[in-house]
Amino acid sequence: MTRRHVFLKFAGLLFVLISALALTPAFSVPSINVNVQPIGACTAERYYIDVNITNLEGRPLTNQTFNVTIPADRIPAYSKLKAGNVYVVDENGKPLYYWVMRKTSKVFTVFFRVPYIDANGWKVVRIYYGSRNHYRGYRKPTNLFVYFESFSRLKNYSHVNTGIFPNSKSFQSGELRVSRNRLVIDSTISTGLFPTAKEAQLTTLRIDGSYDIVFKFRRGSNAQSSNSYPFYMFVYAKVGNTNRYDYIGIHESNSAFYFEFGDNRGRTYETSAKAGKQYYLGRILVSPHGSSGSVEKFSNGALVDSYSFKNKFGSRDVSVGFGQANADFFTTVNLLAYVDWVYIVKHVNYDVRIVGMGAECSCN
Repeated sequence: MTRRHVFLKFAGLLFVLISALALTPAFSVPSINVNVQPIGACTAERYYIDVNITNLEGRPLTNQTFNVTIPADRIPAYSKLKAGNVYVVDENGKPLYYWVMRKTSKVFTVFFRVPYIDANGWKVVRIYYGSRNHYRGYRKPTNLFVYFESFSRLKNYSHVNTGIFPNSKSFQSGELRVSRNRLVIDSTISTGLFPTAKEAQLTTLRIDGSYDIVFKFRRGSNAQSSNSYPFYMFVYAKVGNTNRYDYIGIHESNSAFYFEFGDNRGRTYETSAKAGKQYYLGRILVSPHGSSGSVEKFSNGALVDSYSFKNKFGSRDVSVGFGQANADFFTTVNLLAYVDWVYIVKHVNYDVRIVGMGAECSCN
């Protein structure tokens, strides 16, 4: 079966061929030019996007999770796309496990799991939207990721001292709560001569390959004229007497906010002193040999800024968690942050291309 003949078994199909459109399997969104033309009195019953996934690993991939990100203004009838009516099928129409990470006025991102792709091979999947969803049972992010936490309920998170700030403490009762499917981290931290942090562990991870740790968060603390960390996400390992760690954090210093990355304490200016409706997608890539990562900042669904880093972190077993810290002398600060979800996925190299968009129609 050739790519041109994939999906032709579907009846009543208005199929709009477009040139292959390359996408990056990441958060950034490229420009795509697509125009879908209606034919006669044809009424669209459902819309689709055909995506080609090419395995670049040089080895077979089994039950691997992929994602595709598409600008909203390049998706036909985008107003009809709702997170609840999206589903994904393979070239034979068999449903795949999926999860809509985001559907905003600017961008759409969906994850899906492909059972098998040959070494250097490819598969085409179809993303449906705009009609009744017959496969809601396949919306299972826990089947897509090594670890997934959507904070639908509050759990008991164990304390872990990462070594980022010496002598960290546990969060106290009431400082962690769940509201509207988000983890609310709302703590009061006092200091003396040394910085003080509160930290919690989400999970542990065996680093037997490369893993992406990805999280969506928002800080709720406006400038307080303090030296503090409203939120940071970390990976940590104790190796002998050595603390190995890496993290992405929001650091307030002299009423300005910065992104801070890892044990090199490198800082990049964060563009606003107010939290507002801005949110962030953070990513830490860990492997046995090193780490890297990025932060993308969004406001009302539009990408505002992005930053990246690379460090020399490496270990076999790590803790993954979050924290808040006060680094001022003899002060007390109130810190607030929100975390929507955290997922961990095995990292592989692949190429994503849109090979078709259109609508399945019935004619009047």
